[in-house]
Amino acid sequence: MKKKFEDLLKIYHKNGFVKLGRIASTSYSKKLSNRIQDLMNGKKQYKGMFFQLEGEKGKYKNINKDSEIFLGPSKRYRKIKDLEYDNLFFKIVKNKYLKYFSKNLIGNDISCMRAMVLNKPPEHSSKLMFHQDVSDNWKMSAKPNFTFWMSLNGATKRKGCLKIIEGSHRYGKLGNGHFASKRTLQKFKKSKIKYLELKAGEAIIFNNFLLHGSEQNKTLNMRLAFTVCLMDAKIKHTKSQKKYPKIFGKGSLEYNDIKKIKAIPRKTYKI
Repeated sequence: MKKKFEDLLKIYHKNGFVKLGRIASTSYSKKLSNRIQDLMNGKKQYKGMFFQLEGEKGKYKNINKDSEIFLGPSKRYRKIKDLEYDNLFFKIVKNKYLKYFSKNLIGNDISCMRAMVLNKPPEHSSKLMFHQDVSDNWKMSAKPNFTFWMSLNGATKRKGCLKIIEGSHRYGKLGNGHFASKRTLQKFKKSKIKYLELKAGEAIIFNNFLLHGSEQNKTLNMRLAFTVCLMDAKIKHTKSQKKYPKIFGKGSLEYNDIKKIKAIPRKTYKI
């Protein structure tokens, strides 16, 4: 197992991402998908959980960035955050791959910038342009390190699977805006663009400096993916000086801490 992890880490360093294979069984992936459906229709509720609706007509520019709460039953929620406090998703957050990569890329004390589901609603989902997950707008004392991305119900090219530019992480921060400019994208050959199709329960890990995005969902089914962004536990939100939920290391969240949670611990920052 150690050799397998070492080989995966080498691929990650070279390409900026690595496919991990199956992390969750088909049945557990289905259980996670059902939990998201329950959150979307209001059958399962956590007070204070972050919800964001897809933009009207599937346009990214129409997304209301200030919308953060449950606004009634809908399959059009594109983001549901704070899932590190859900007992089903917490088991994925603490998986052995995340623990190994965290220790080898960051250290022993690890916090979670965000754990969320990304949904592409059927037919009317927005296209996400190439970008890096290192935005200055997040007001963090340092950049987050890497992201775990797992498909819950299958991610194909037609559904809007993750697409990346292989090796782009080596260039560091590209530009001042959130989305990559045409000039930036011209640096890379089209052959470096990879569409990372995954079956339910399969996952990848990618460097937060890796350029990535996704196309619209052109199917009649939702595309559900669970993502976890991890970083050094010392990192704070610069405005509130508040730290993020600790996942690994001394004093980190454990299953007994979250299994009875009905309300999300209050935060003073947006991520």
